[in-house]
Amino acid sequence: MKLKGTSVKLPLRRSLGVAAATVAALAALAVPAVAATPTGGPSTLVHGVNCNRTDYLEIHNNNGQSVLCFADRGFVGVAIYGVNWVESGNNVVNIQFQRNLNNPALESVTIQKWQPWNPGHVHKVTRIEIY
Repeated sequence: MKLKGTSVKLPLRRSLGVAAATVAALAALAVPAVAATPTGGPSTLVHGVNCNRTDYLEIHNNNGQSVLCFADRGFVGVAIYGVNWVESGNNVVNIQFQRNLNNPALESVTIQKWQPWNPGHVHKVTRIEIY
């Protein structure tokens, strides 16, 4: 004898079980990653600072109308558009960038301490690493 509604409850329970398993699997994937240096150790993220010292990394953009400054060892992904020149300050710096809007290829340059880098015009800086 078939009970009324029984066939609906079993698939619903199975669906809930599958949904719970899926949520658990997704939660396991959502564990935050710890930033690491290329050697594998923990890293302090480079962060923006006021441009009140000459030893900070300076990124000049918008034809010299804007300047952004960064400090501390580590790396950070950024999106800084229209970069005209960079001054390393008291840092060895690696800058990853996209030179042209119509060419998605990424390039990088390493700038030694107290050195300028004048690329003319760079569409977008995508990553900064200070050593």
